[in-house]
Amino acid sequence: MYTVEIVSDKFWIIEDAGIKLGIIRKVKSSDYEIIMQDTKDIVVLSYDKLTKKFGSKILESRQVKKIESVGKDSGYSIDEAEGYPCKHIAYNVEVVELKGKKIPTYTKSVTSKVKYVAGYYGVRFPSDWRWFYGGKLDTLNSCNFIGPYKTKSEMQIETLMANKREAV
Repeated sequence: MYTVEIVSDKFWIIEDAGIKLGIIRKVKSSDYEIIMQDTKDIVVLSYDKLTKKFGSKILESRQVKKIESVGKDSGYSIDEAEGYPCKHIAYNVEVVELKGKKIPTYTKSVTSKVKYVAGYYGVRFPSDWRWFYGGKLDTLNSCNFIGPYKTKSEMQIETLMANKREAV
């Protein structure tokens, strides 16, 4: 088992013989979020616990080419706004209050006026609850929603639960 570093000191893919097993994402200065593909559970471990579980060299990537930085000029869209993942590079980050919730928003360029939401959401469309990621703030303004969530799996579970609650 080894990792392929995608973003320098922030994001790794766990592999074994070329088969993707999960991901490791640095969430705090000494904490790492691990999501394994077989369980889909999200586990947060300290660096010490991470190296005990996977070995001391788990974060030493076998990949030669690395992305040294993620930012406005790098061309990569791994970005965050107020701790929530963004689908695009985030500019003009701002937290707005909508329907009693604090929603992190951003624009896709410095001059843009169109606001997008950071994080994952469940949105109530006319037919049922659906997954929503990286969409426009106007959509949340016109529909009922749950969220924001920091992970896709959390959003999927909550959206499924919302559909089940309404089916009863």
